[in-house]
Amino acid sequence: MPNGGTNVKPTHILLTRHGQTVTNREGRFCGHSETALTPLGVEQARALGRRLAGTRIDAVYTSDYSRAIDTAAIILEGRRLTPSFDPDLRELCYGEWEQRRERDVARTGAWREEFARMRAEDPAWRPPGGETIHEVRARTMAALDRIGAAQTGRTVLVVTHGTAINCMLAAVLGMAPEFTFRISVANCGLNRLLNSRGRYTVLSLNDTAHLVGIESPA
Repeated sequence: MPNGGTNVKPTHILLTRHGQTVTNREGRFCGHSETALTPLGVEQARALGRRLAGTRIDAVYTSDYSRAIDTAAIILEGRRLTPSFDPDLRELCYGEWEQRRERDVARTGAWREEFARMRAEDPAWRPPGGETIHEVRARTMAALDRIGAAQTGRTVLVVTHGTAINCMLAAVLGMAPEFTFRISVANCGLNRLLNSRGRYTVLSLNDTAHLVGIESPA
């Protein structure tokens, strides 16, 4: 495609989800809450670190929750990189559902309607006191756009959360909000994007080749 006589190098974005957490393993909703990486989550992050060992990384951004920060630290072990923490990269806020098991929420009468809307992939679904997919999509894309603009021509690692990544990828691919969860987002799966003056190109989605041989989350 013609570039108008300019030669602006794109930003190469390595987008990944944190490693498995205690709440992932226990089937709990965990958005704007803290939870620790499991031993498996640590191994997943180490595997991604090995996968990227020969890749130049110029900058790293994470959400401001420890599971993303700790995953980035493991991936980047031995590199002299200081992460930037961006609250806009946070997971969807689950409000009153935070830290509750999914099966318990499904059985709670007051929440059954919203739970059914979630299962039906209704983009207007909102957990009580929480966020909608539209809201997460807007703030996470704003963060991704800022990162792309600030790191032109560089390679950036972005460590964030499952639904946050679903929202960003759906937006980049021009998918309707009701199809947000049609892309699998594995713990420490690798997504590669190029941002060239605000235009995104997807190079790979949910690449998990580096996780072969590592026990899958329950």
